[in-house]
Amino acid sequence: MPYTHTLFDIDTESHVATVTLNKPERMNAIDQGDAKDILDICARIQDDDDIWIAIWTGAGRGFCSGADVTGGPRPTLEGADLNRLLDEGSWISRQGNALYGIDKPMIAAVNGVAAGAGFSLALACDVRIGSEAARFVTVFQERNLPPEGGMSWLLPRIVGMSRALDLSMTSRRVDAEEALRIGLLDRVVPGERLLDEARAYAAQIAAVPPSAVRVSKRAIRRGFETPFVEATRYESQLGSLTQRARADSKEARDSFLEKRKPRYTGR
Repeated sequence: MPYTHTLFDIDTESHVATVTLNKPERMNAIDQGDAKDILDICARIQDDDDIWIAIWTGAGRGFCSGADVTGGPRPTLEGADLNRLLDEGSWISRQGNALYGIDKPMIAAVNGVAAGAGFSLALACDVRIGSEAARFVTVFQERNLPPEGGMSWLLPRIVGMSRALDLSMTSRRVDAEEALRIGLLDRVVPGERLLDEARAYAAQIAAVPPSAVRVSKRAIRRGFETPFVEATRYESQLGSLTQRARADSKEARDSFLEKRKPRYTGR
């Protein structure tokens, strides 16, 4: 289905989806309608077994400048149920939960500024590849708001507590070179090569059985958040499931024994 300000493309041969925030005149700022589209896209990525990996990027000069405060639908609390609001959180929080909850590899191709909710969106991805024009700024504090969209949880885990506090309290801009040095970016490439590099990286991941990638992501996430013994128990559970239930497990063994390139199907 078409979206208003977001392009969603699936390459059926590579099994890679590309999500492009497409409001370049506003540096791809997100309004309420765009946020609903992003939630729908996240659900489609998670539910479609023919999508193995997704790349998130922005059209024009920006990745995403955050919430669109200049136009588009604005939230209203009139008549809203307080319990539901407290349970669900803001649309930025729902966006962060939806993206972070996907158990397939999510690659952020950061082509320009990532601010506020756009910064949080990039953080919720597993890997961030940036162009030389990539910039990060927390912004929330300038709006008299706390970090949202998972930033308060993700940022200190990615760059460390003191750096997270520095970026949050000052809301200063971080360029691509510093972002690479402190771990916000995993690599920096020339702008004209950004999507090609992101797709080449996706192809590296696609060479591994997609079920193995998904369970590995689940295992590493769980291991990061739980005690050692619980993490090893979860690893065993996931490994047992994939070995018993997946055709790709047999293909991995057969291709190794037959000394040929594997042909994975995601099944």
